[in-house]
Amino acid sequence: MNPIPQRTAGGDAATAAGHDTATADTQRFRPMLVRYFRRHLQHEADAEDLAQEALMRLVRSPTQVDHAEAYVVRIAANLLRDRFRRERSHHTGLHDPLDDTLHELPSEEPATDDVYASRERLERLLSALDELSPRCRQVFLLQRYEGMTYTAIARQLQVSVSAVEKHMMRALLHLQARLAEP
Repeated sequence: MNPIPQRTAGGDAATAAGHDTATADTQRFRPMLVRYFRRHLQHEADAEDLAQEALMRLVRSPTQVDHAEAYVVRIAANLLRDRFRRERSHHTGLHDPLDDTLHELPSEEPATDDVYASRERLERLLSALDELSPRCRQVFLLQRYEGMTYTAIARQLQVSVSAVEKHMMRALLHLQARLAEP
């Protein structure tokens, strides 16, 4: 089998030659590696992943290799051994894959009844807000949705803090009564 040329960190010619050699090695050894891993693993994606990892280790190898094919097979065998050790130590055979149980998980989307109930409650809230006087509604929205303090609202609307408190109390009592209705 053909040896892999020495990869040196030199000029552009050496870098280009190293890149061309790495591409050739990848194309030459990839099918063999995928077949090797398919024989030993259950999932196609796992075989592809390990083949990719073996090729990356070959390309990143800093030393000159006399027998590239034997070197790649040794990398593959070590990757496979490492994977089996990790599976054994992590007890992966006892784990349920998430893909198989994904359809059994509850949906994150709200139930249709909840959506309709929330929409109805929102419509009642908006209707109740429309029933408030413009000043009372403005005070309520500035405090609850803009997060302003009573003092800041009083300053902005040029009214007393006491007036802001009365408008808020009136708004809260009205909204509480309207939202409590069926």
